[in-house]
Amino acid sequence: MYYIKFLVLFLFPMGLAAQTGSPAVKKTVKPPAPFLPVPNPAQLRWHKAEYIMFAHFGMKTFYPSDDHMGYGDEDPDRFNPVHFDATQWVKAARAGGFKGIVLTTKHHDGFCNWPTATTGHSVAASKWRGGKGDVVRDLASACRKGNVYFGLYVSIIDKHFEKYGSPNHKSYGDFYFDQIKELSTKYGRVDEYWFDGFNADNLKMDYPRIGKMIAQTQPAAVVYDSKMLVETIPDRCIAWPGNHGGIRPDQNYRQMIGGVMRWYPNEASIILQGNWFHNGKPSVSLKQMQDYYLTSVGYGSTPLMNISPNADGRIDEATIDTLKRFKAWVDQLHNSDPAKRGRATASGYRGRSAVYAAGRVNDGKYDTYFATDDGVTTARIEIDLGKQTKIDGFILQEYIPLGQRVEDYTIECRSGGKWVEVFSGKKIGYKRIILSGRANAKDIRFPDADAVRLKINNALACPLINNFQVISL
Repeated sequence: MYYIKFLVLFLFPMGLAAQTGSPAVKKTVKPPAPFLPVPNPAQLRWHKAEYIMFAHFGMKTFYPSDDHMGYGDEDPDRFNPVHFDATQWVKAARAGGFKGIVLTTKHHDGFCNWPTATTGHSVAASKWRGGKGDVVRDLASACRKGNVYFGLYVSIIDKHFEKYGSPNHKSYGDFYFDQIKELSTKYGRVDEYWFDGFNADNLKMDYPRIGKMIAQTQPAAVVYDSKMLVETIPDRCIAWPGNHGGIRPDQNYRQMIGGVMRWYPNEASIILQGNWFHNGKPSVSLKQMQDYYLTSVGYGSTPLMNISPNADGRIDEATIDTLKRFKAWVDQLHNSDPAKRGRATASGYRGRSAVYAAGRVNDGKYDTYFATDDGVTTARIEIDLGKQTKIDGFILQEYIPLGQRVEDYTIECRSGGKWVEVFSGKKIGYKRIILSGRANAKDIRFPDADAVRLKINNALACPLINNFQVISL
């Protein structure tokens, strides 16, 4: 009897409880209440996309240089992508693992990729398809057929309007509003709008008017707003992080706006090819793509990663090859997980119900999660790997549909029979990736271990963890 008691204490030290084999399995326990703010469905879809293709394509594609601006006096006849194939773009996006495409419908030069009624400076004035072509229509249709979400970038800057104005509009604000309205009402569902904030304050447009129109015509869209629209449509906006490229770890989605706490995560924008537009140069290397991924997706952001279609209207085959290898690497990170086979235990779980037990962190399901009781803001989740295992990193996820909660955490490895702290952080958010020796963990090396432990040291409300994954490449 003494031996059995000792064995139980050894297997379940300090109150660790297994996720199964308990009468608690049949208990009905009240789920955690949302910890406000929470993402709306459009924002959550954006988070789950993880990374999205940015496609810069327009007049500057046919005036290649190291200057991406454009100045409004470019010749529309130069726009002639004779082999344009929107379906090829979508296939390239899927090959790279992108869940969406955001198109530059109009860039700073003012040339419109759709036959707009607001200006003659558009595809209708080009020789492409005899002036009957429409890049926006074709890509929107291809995205829907390919089950890839579709977004619109519409430059606030318009050098062509600055030089030539519009006979039908007294102000640029009215001109721009009509362009957004066309795009919002003629091409079906829009999943994301992207408003470049450069020079936005100086234009003094009626941004709330634009926001209200978007809310009416595209209620399911997420809006990258450069802080121009978030007070008008605060339930769907995403933010400018302050720079292009990778962002910082410990991303905080909770932002005070107009005296109210809002869900307002950052969207990084990253150049993978060209100077935004195709300029004859190849895409960045596979390693650089991986590093950008680790310093954006790995920090809890959903980045726009720019791929530039060429002047033929297609994405370079060499770029597609790199994107395929990139997706294979991303898949490898997520599939090489010895923790899936491990036995998870926890220091305590919500109402002692199996619905919220430790095993939810490695069951491979997004909508199941470990949770503590209300008022319990610390936790310890342990996964026994069964044998000594090579540890290359970790992937953590917090169940954000019910809010962002974790404020401080550490990761430990059991090596040689001893627990060793190997990492500490503040925020988890939608996803946190730590990969040994790479861009977001350059100086970190993890020991081989037969068990791993996630300790939530502080949370704003009972912590909810839906993924605690080990990377072992």
